[in-house]
Amino acid sequence: MHRQRILRFGLMIWQTHGLSHEQLLGIVKARKRYSAHFRAAALRHLVMDAPLSVTLGRPFAERRRLVRQHYGI
Repeated sequence: MHRQRILRFGLMIWQTHGLSHEQLLGIVKARKRYSAHFRAAALRHLVMDAPLSVTLGRPFAERRRLVRQHYGI
């Protein structure tokens, strides 16, 4: 059961890999259109691509909060 969830989330990360910044923001903001896991995969790419001036070199969980605050998500 857990393995399937991890594999599905990995697939969602792979599906959102080549999307543009605007498309990723649109996915993360569309709460009723996409599942929470798909939005989390898109947010993961936004966090990884965020500039250092936003993330401040912090650990991932804090970077995610900073990126959400920066983009108003």
